[in-house]
Amino acid sequence: MPAELLAAQSVERRTEQWSEMLGRDGLTFVAELDQTVVGFAHAGKSRDADLPEVAELYAIYADPSVWDRRVGHALHDAVLDALRAGGFDRCLLWVLEGNQRAIGFYERHGWVADGRTKDDVRDGVTLVERRYLLDL
Repeated sequence: MPAELLAAQSVERRTEQWSEMLGRDGLTFVAELDQTVVGFAHAGKSRDADLPEVAELYAIYADPSVWDRRVGHALHDAVLDALRAGGFDRCLLWVLEGNQRAIGFYERHGWVADGRTKDDVRDGVTLVERRYLLDL
């Protein structure tokens, strides 16, 4: 995420975004270590018109301080298990182009880029995202 976008975030704006996200149908998982939240994952039905019957991994995040503790992997596995249990057999996600750490993470888990990209304009900054798919 570009530094200027992170700097533009406020507690009020993030609270609004989280309220919207949690109000949407879907699954939210939280990872805790020593009673401290260190990561989350959120998923649900696809928002892509061309793939309406698949699931979507909307977001997954693990605090960098726990990257060596496999928190991201645990969140990833938990959310995909829940999607499978919910009857989904395929999932999509969008990742920022150039985010090599995330791309490597997803590709190690079997996600495959399908060639589709989109521009996401946030606070006047255009971010390019690439779509990935995974058969569950």
